[in-house]
Amino acid sequence: MDQKNKKHIMILGIVIGAMLLILVAVLVAVSVSRNSRNKLDEMDPFDIALTFGDDPKTHKNFSWYTVSGPERSIVEYYPLETGEAATDKFDLTRASSAEGFTETIDTYLPKEGDEYSASAVLEPKSFTRHAVFVSGLSAGKKYVYRVGDGTNWSSPGLFTTAPDSTVSKTEGFSFIIVSDVQGFVYSDYELWAKVFRKSSEMCSDPAFMVNLGDFVERQDNALVWKYYFDLPEGLRNVTTVPVIGNKDDKMFMNYFLLGTKDGVNGLNGYYSFDYMNVHFTVLNTGDGSKDLSKTQVKWLKRDLESANAKNAAFRVVLIHKAPYSDRNHADDSEIVEIRAQLLPVFDEYGVDVVLEGHDHYYFRSEPVTDNGTAVAGYTASVVNSRGESVNVFTLTGENGVPGGSFYFMPGASGVKQHNKSFRDMPEILTARSIIVDDPTFCICDVTEDHIYFYTYSVDRYRSVTEVVECWGIGK
Repeated sequence: MDQKNKKHIMILGIVIGAMLLILVAVLVAVSVSRNSRNKLDEMDPFDIALTFGDDPKTHKNFSWYTVSGPERSIVEYYPLETGEAATDKFDLTRASSAEGFTETIDTYLPKEGDEYSASAVLEPKSFTRHAVFVSGLSAGKKYVYRVGDGTNWSSPGLFTTAPDSTVSKTEGFSFIIVSDVQGFVYSDYELWAKVFRKSSEMCSDPAFMVNLGDFVERQDNALVWKYYFDLPEGLRNVTTVPVIGNKDDKMFMNYFLLGTKDGVNGLNGYYSFDYMNVHFTVLNTGDGSKDLSKTQVKWLKRDLESANAKNAAFRVVLIHKAPYSDRNHADDSEIVEIRAQLLPVFDEYGVDVVLEGHDHYYFRSEPVTDNGTAVAGYTASVVNSRGESVNVFTLTGENGVPGGSFYFMPGASGVKQHNKSFRDMPEILTARSIIVDDPTFCICDVTEDHIYFYTYSVDRYRSVTEVVECWGIGK
């Protein structure tokens, strides 16, 4: 072999060796990355969830987990001055603090090597849950906060309190609606993170985010709960209004702290709150054997009879199992019972709109009354808002048909989309019913004289959004 060929072989060997080294490095990096997705630091707070206390103007609730650690749960926080921007550095000299309680939560994690299986074998695991009620906040303020045990802290986050004012023609608020994220594995929650990012880009400073339930597919798998909370960047800066879904009902109260330290509101998974002067009633469709318990229905009626509800600009009900839809679960025996149980109550107390989940498609009813069997009189118009054409429906009370409630399901915000056929149900008065192949989110704008809903799908491959429908209720 001549010298020239030897040189070529040597160079080729060096190149192949370098390529093998690069390949090994890539495989190691991928392995480390995959393992780091599932790694839980002993003291690092995770699953951080912010919820409202009884008064969104002055209360905020915090819940998080650690693998183990001291029996202390502390939130430190301080308000930003008008025009002041938040930074990555927490200013301890300005901070107030509140301390709460800890408890041991028995749950499960996938067996090692099963983390990426939808049917993972689960093994028992205990975590430390931390929970803190914060009160005495100032209305209409943005706060910086961190959670920890006095030594180990989360990175700083943000939260905002509700303003001490009512909605007007020029002043209102916006919030995000998602539902049925219910992923199985890491990649499913990467899609959820994409949906959340798109909603945040289009609604950069929401008053809160409503999640209509089914946060996870397997409620006893603590790892997928971690994916839900920790993969979407910025989720810990948004207050969640959580609704119990049938997939997560037993573990729901372990992840979301409701009510106040001395109160009982929310302890059974149903609760209400007022944001500005809009009244929200949150129901639990899993507290009875099929329909809602008698205790919850009595509470519902008392809630809708309250002065805050009666005097509200709008009355909004949030519920997981949809009492009024036209496909998939619409004719399930439990849904039929819930429909018969709730629609007369919504009629009686003038509920404006019921936000629903459970069926993974897009649905909007006519403004229905008389237990959902008659269409209330209304006029229709089109306005331009957020650069979209919005179909606005204003109730008129004509033809002797008073009131009217809309039932609205924006669709699923996760990997699972239903495509089952429509039901032959003449008792369901449908305005729009659309099968959507991609996950959706909805932005809601509220003022004194309207509530608008803008629903978008997110292409799971190209990360682009597409309008599903924009509609609203006028006054």
